[in-house]
Amino acid sequence: MTQEEKFDKRLLIIFMIQFTEVLGFSSVMPLIPILGIDLGLTTFQVGLILSIFSLCQLFASPITGKISDRFGRKPLLLFSQMSTLIGFILLGFANNVWILIAARLVDGLLGSNMTVTQAYISDVTTHNQRTKTYGYSSAVFGAGLIFGPMIGGVLLIISFSAPFFFAAGVCLLSIILVILFLPESIPEKKSKFSLKFREILPINETKSFFKSAETRGILIVFFLYSFGFFLFISTFALFTTEQLTITPQQITFYMSWLGILRVLFQSVLITPILKKVSENTTLFSGIVALAFTMLFLIFVSNYWIAFIPISFLAFGTGVTRPILTSKLTKVGKREDVGSLLGVNNALNSIAQIITPILGGAILELFPPQILPLLSAIIFSVIFILWRWAFVKPFQEQKESLIKSKEPIIA
Repeated sequence: MTQEEKFDKRLLIIFMIQFTEVLGFSSVMPLIPILGIDLGLTTFQVGLILSIFSLCQLFASPITGKISDRFGRKPLLLFSQMSTLIGFILLGFANNVWILIAARLVDGLLGSNMTVTQAYISDVTTHNQRTKTYGYSSAVFGAGLIFGPMIGGVLLIISFSAPFFFAAGVCLLSIILVILFLPESIPEKKSKFSLKFREILPINETKSFFKSAETRGILIVFFLYSFGFFLFISTFALFTTEQLTITPQQITFYMSWLGILRVLFQSVLITPILKKVSENTTLFSGIVALAFTMLFLIFVSNYWIAFIPISFLAFGTGVTRPILTSKLTKVGKREDVGSLLGVNNALNSIAQIITPILGGAILELFPPQILPLLSAIIFSVIFILWRWAFVKPFQEQKESLIKSKEPIIA
């Protein structure tokens, strides 16, 4: 076997593992809030439980990554997959709130599967191949998001717990793939292991990047985008249940439609769009689409009509997130890109911790229409900030520096 064949085989296996992981997770993702309601929880309490996973991941992901540097990717991948398997099984048997909480804790604290698979891809690819390979990884992720909710919706015909046991089954399949076919990607592991609190949460890096007005601006915009999006999507099942009075199976069809269009926009349409119009114009159109989606949903009361704003939501998030990520990687020095993305991921995790709690509280205390209204306001703030607080001042600054022939410092 040539080195090139070995390389391709390893990537193929890791992509299969990623697909099974996302397939399992997305098949139950829309159902966890409904499970909480069925167990007698309020929407606020469901929000608290939904935030557990993101809170655990905020600390667990960097720890898992560092441990895998010391002991290898394969053992950590197996360990994290086993914890996810246990989490899904617990969800399948959850007949009280404490089992539900235990399931989210086990998966959140120990199941950082994506962290390890992303590190594995970095190990087995060259610098020039990495961008294209991560693009394939994103496509695999998107494919899992499409088929997972579809399968979960069909399995609901059998029973409400069937999707959870299906997720456990595909997780078991991924474990078998790792054991039988995935070689270790680190031949020489680190001899020492140290972990300090400042290495878990990028506090010092955040302070450093926030000193630059341009970097700070993009990080703030990205955080607001994540906050507005996750505020709605994390409680989407609860919102549609209250607003439209629909079944869990119908909710999974919404999620499948969202996944199909999002993958289509990201893989097929975004490049031709960027060739026709500028990156900023495309970004503005994405933010406007997100705000329009939320305003539209305030007035929707029909199951089929809701597919229209969900289509705009797919376009908005499909173009906004990739462009913001691209801008973030370009705004700093090349050697700081990894740290900058780490800070951004930590801020996104904070958004995912806060938004389910806030969304659950809103649905409990106010009419459900307040939830998309608040997201619409947040997306409108992004539009104003980006246009007047970040883009225009830096254009004027750069023009001034060019006229004075002074060097421009990014």
